Amino acid sequence: MLSESVKDCIRALIYLALNQNKEYISVKEISEALNLPFFFLAKNIQKLVKEGILESYRGPKGGISFKKPVNEIKIIDIIVAIDGDNLFKKCVLGFEECSDLNPCAIHHKWVLEREHLKGIFNATLYEIVNDIKQGKIKNIKL
Repeated sequence: MLSESVKDCIRALIYLALNQNKEYISVKEISEALNLPFFFLAKNIQKLVKEGILESYRGPKGGISFKKPVNEIKIIDIIVAIDGDNLFKKCVLGFEECSDLNPCAIHHKWVLEREHLKGIFNATLYEIVNDIKQGKIKNIKL
């Protein structure tokens, strides 16, 4: 359901949030720590910078940090910044014309699930990181 790019960025932002003791963390450090392809991650990080979720600083002590507070960054923000909002707006079967007035075969069921997904992805990065720190989430790929 989520692209590899989105999953990698969520993992990267969790890593960044768990290591906020540093002013900036390099994309190279994140890519090495999480075993992610550097150039692929760097390209996606730039999308998050462009969307105002992260900020970047060049130079020997440069890297990335959060531009917004972690409690204001929702998972849905990351999804939309990387892949757009098609998951939440487009027809699940791919029809151009699909609406309540002109539904596809599963439109009415998908609308309910799509709203449910929005609710799930409205979780903030802070909530996830806090659950990790409290030991509520142990199955994390960091």
